[in-house]
Amino acid sequence: LCLFGIVGNTINILVFVKQGLRQSVNSSFFAMSISDLLGLVFQVWHNFCLNPYVDQLDAPIDFLDVQYLTAGWPNSVLVRITGWITVYVTAERCLSIAVPLKIKQIVTPRRTAAILVFIYVINIASLLPLYFSAYFSWNFYPAQNRTKFGISFRSNKLEIEYLIFTFQASLAIIAFACVIIFTTVLVVKLKKKSKWRRSTTFDREQSDTMSSRERKTINMVVVVATVLIVCYTPAVTCSITTSLTSDFGITGKQSNLFHMAWSFGFLFHSINSSISILLYYRMSSKY
Repeated sequence: LCLFGIVGNTINILVFVKQGLRQSVNSSFFAMSISDLLGLVFQVWHNFCLNPYVDQLDAPIDFLDVQYLTAGWPNSVLVRITGWITVYVTAERCLSIAVPLKIKQIVTPRRTAAILVFIYVINIASLLPLYFSAYFSWNFYPAQNRTKFGISFRSNKLEIEYLIFTFQASLAIIAFACVIIFTTVLVVKLKKKSKWRRSTTFDREQSDTMSSRERKTINMVVVVATVLIVCYTPAVTCSITTSLTSDFGITGKQSNLFHMAWSFGFLFHSINSSISILLYYRMSSKY
């Protein structure tokens, strides 16, 4: 699945570059494809680290520990970036329906680029405190009676983890809410305009053509929103649970449940990142 997504997002990037990045929609999907591609690359490494057969290797590395900083969290940040880019794309489409004559003045290529860069920067910066709190080190594991390369936490581990999980959960929840709101507004606006055009257009064939285009747009938005909500719900639930329960963490009493729950979260993230090429191909006439 991840390999399919990596190939698919690579194709997406090439297609959007060929189409040109002067259009804000292309720039947004281009930036989203990059975050999806990088997220899937980290996910491949994450899958390797969590493979139970790898854990049985006589390696001087505790892969379960190492993935926390090298796979799990980087992938989570890239997922947040994809979510917020989806928010921006949905909001932009909503504006294009609400104020079609002013959309080009409001949403310019330069503003779009600035917003996309801001989304990347703010999400990456939100993770920096974690890397100040956790670090790689050689640790002794009594159960295995040996020293292995893993991670250690400073004295402020609990405070930093609580802050990070709370902030990440908040980002995800806000993104969900924004996508739902903007999508609802867009669907309502399109339906109203579709009815108005049917009542004012005398050419039946032209009216049917307009309605067909509008239905495709509505379906595209609904599918994007549904995929986002379904695929991000497990991870959001895990983040909220960790924020509320200190034992539900990588070193907590419920660490096994933590890893199992997040495995489903990352699986759904991979699905969301991998099927984008199918959505673009099926629902975008310009793809």
